[in-house]
Parts: sequence; C-alpha cells; structure tokens
Amino acid sequence: MSTYAGIRNGEVITVTVDGAPLNLRLDLRTLSEAGFEWGYVGSGPYQLALAILAQELGDHRALDNYRSFCENTIARLKQDRWVLDGDQIKLSLQGVVEVDMTLSQLLDKVRGKT
Repeated sequence: MSTYAGIRNGEVITVTVDGAPLNLRLDLRTLSEAGFEWGYVGSGPYQLALAILAQELGDHRALDNYRSFCENTIARLKQDRWVLDGDQIKLSLQGVVEVDMTLSQLLDKVRGKT
C-alpha cells in the first residue's frame, strides 16, 4: 500500500508517493502541463487524480475513474498538506461507475428509446 502526500508552500506544490515525486503521467493523458493542484475541480486536480490512480490501480482504471476520484476526493482536499493511502483511495472508488455518455443518452437508454 502506497502513501501519497501533497504540500503547498506558497506557489510551490509537491506531491510524493512513498517519499518520491509522483509522475504527472502526461504520457497517459495531458490535462494540465502546469502540474498538480487540489481543492477544486479543474485541470490540475484532474491531473493529480489521474496520476494517483495510475500509480495505485494501473493506467486503464485510472483513465476510467479519474474524473469521479477528482470530484469526490481531490477537490475536497482543502488544506495545504494532506496524506492519502492506498486503502483510502480504493474506498473512495467503491460504488463509483463511470458512464461514457451524456445524462440524456443514459436516460434514453434506460427508457428503451435507443
């Protein structure tokens, strides 16, 4: 189980996994070339969510779940220092299902209109 830590010192943000710098994973998807952020929903927090999930769960699951992980966990980190462990990350994804369609498309499908 890995431990992830974030520290904001003025304008400088550092995120580590087990004490080593966390890879941005721009190779997987470029959401924010400027780096990581947290405490809101946006490109920096999405990049952080993607990088954490890729490290913890693998690339495929990261791509499938980074949006909900950001919105439910990363955006809620309001302090300048935080720590998350692998168990907390896995727990935050329980019951989350990503759907690759609009709400209107999903409702049409449920209603049998497609």
